Amino acid sequence: MVILSKLVALLLPPLLFAWPMLAAAFLRLRRLLLFFAMLLLFLSSRFGADMLIEPLENATFPAAHSAPKYVVVLGGGYDRGDLPLTSWASERLLKALIIAHKEHLPLVYSGYEAPYAAKEIEYIQKGFGLNVPVLLESKSLNTVQNGAFTAKLLGHVPIYLVTTAAHMPRAYAIFRHFGFDVIPVKADFKTKKEGSFWENFRFMDNLHNSYFAIHEYLGLLSLWLRGITPNPKAP
Repeated sequence: MVILSKLVALLLPPLLFAWPMLAAAFLRLRRLLLFFAMLLLFLSSRFGADMLIEPLENATFPAAHSAPKYVVVLGGGYDRGDLPLTSWASERLLKALIIAHKEHLPLVYSGYEAPYAAKEIEYIQKGFGLNVPVLLESKSLNTVQNGAFTAKLLGHVPIYLVTTAAHMPRAYAIFRHFGFDVIPVKADFKTKKEGSFWENFRFMDNLHNSYFAIHEYLGLLSLWLRGITPNPKAP
């Protein structure tokens, strides 16, 4: 299932455009080439990207029934250096640490890069004088495994769940499926309420946001086909 989920990338931008455009070039189908060129322009525009991603970021969720016992933050990859996590993973982590410190709760970092996250967590806690207890879950390779392995680690307890805003509908559905009572905490928003005119010319950023949104919609479809819905009944 993990391999299959990764192969879905072959059907997402930019390869979404490469396959049909190559076919159209060989078959001399000008209208098909024009269609995918226009689609690429749409997905690379701020208007198109925001149209796709805003419904995900603005999704609302039912209120939790119990006070959280943990703050669970989902990983997002790693790079190099003293702060090895990617920028969006670092933003998730920082928000999770702030909540854990404020609410006096343990933090759970879930993701295969957890050993790298431990280095960054130590760096941040020393720098800001924090002393948040930390648990690491390093087996998961995707969001379904985040939910499954975190449930094995913690049991069915109320949690704060911290992840990228556009990823929250899928993450929320999965963690509810695994028996958690969830208070969603959104981080790493891709859209802006206001922006300069020049934001419209950040074509690669817009295309990345479109890619992210399409990936999430396909993920939600996959969950629906497996009977995992965004708002299941309370456990």
